[in-house]
Amino acid sequence: MNFLYELPNDYTNYPDHVLELIDRYFPFHKLTFIPLNSSFATLNSSNPDTWFNEIRTRGLSEQLLEQYYTRAVDLDPFRARNLPAQLRFRPVIQVEEAFPEKNSRSARYHSFLRDANVPYQTILNLVYDKVRLGVISIYRSEEEGPLSRDEIWILEELSRFIAQHYMIAISQTSRHLAEELFNSCYQNVDFGAMILDNKRNVVQANDCARKYCDIIYNALFRECDPLSDESASENLHTVQYVMTQFQERLVTDNEHITIPIDNALFEFRINSFISIDENFSKISLNYLLFIFQSSYISESEKLGYSRIRQKLTDREWEIAKLIAQGLTNAKIAEQTFISLNTVKTHIQHIYEKLNVQNRVSLMQLLSEESKSQY
Repeated sequence: MNFLYELPNDYTNYPDHVLELIDRYFPFHKLTFIPLNSSFATLNSSNPDTWFNEIRTRGLSEQLLEQYYTRAVDLDPFRARNLPAQLRFRPVIQVEEAFPEKNSRSARYHSFLRDANVPYQTILNLVYDKVRLGVISIYRSEEEGPLSRDEIWILEELSRFIAQHYMIAISQTSRHLAEELFNSCYQNVDFGAMILDNKRNVVQANDCARKYCDIIYNALFRECDPLSDESASENLHTVQYVMTQFQERLVTDNEHITIPIDNALFEFRINSFISIDENFSKISLNYLLFIFQSSYISESEKLGYSRIRQKLTDREWEIAKLIAQGLTNAKIAEQTFISLNTVKTHIQHIYEKLNVQNRVSLMQLLSEESKSQY
């Protein structure tokens, strides 16, 4: 049980620490920790000091490592993503199960193990939520012999435990890097940036994001926010309120929406990064959201981003704008190169979608929308 209590709280250099503990508590002196999940490679390349994409070893001689990289690195079945389906998520796997000595490729790999006097290879297959995160290889000599059934059972429990904490370590490191990146790159830029957690609650926002959200909040939501008087001064209240109002649209519009306010457009875009939920029970996503502002748009351009526009097809929107210009049905048919009956059908659909009764009420609605802030 000492092993379980000695994992580091800050997860610094997690693979090295795990190999050290295994070496201390179990009679395995040749160990390798190989990460498999390349989805974290972008974080690794942005910070060369990170550890979760690097192979770590303990108890392996330089000569054995050199032979491994020269003869076996491309043959090692445990580095492959295409393990047999029945083995892919098993916590402990023996080399003869994954790589029976029956073809030239497997024969070369077993030959390497025998020449290095480590013919018995077992791995802890680090699987979390159906994701293979990495493997810990254990090598034993001819004299040490294969693992016993009791040792395999212990390693199965250990594999699950290490995988869970490895995912936490990856999550904490990736979140830390994201926050580091945020603080170093996004605090003093001329566009809004914020970090959202897996429930899309605002965790952090730069000054520009706060300013933009204040503009949107005051223009659209202050009147209808019951907590505006007592909460508007709170740290992230207005930012969170704005994000809550637009959350559904961000989901349905593929993480990209554009909001017209006065004569400006505010464009929202979201990118995700991997994290883990607060109960450490499953892999989840955090989000990096950006807000960009354009300096000026005309009334007609602003109307193009309105809620009315989103309810209509392109052809219906084209006809609605022509109606707003005062064109008759015949002129609309002539300008759009469609029949008069088709124009009338489109107009009827417009009335139904916008819940108006006639041309006058439609023109009034479009006029009000072009003058409104949203």
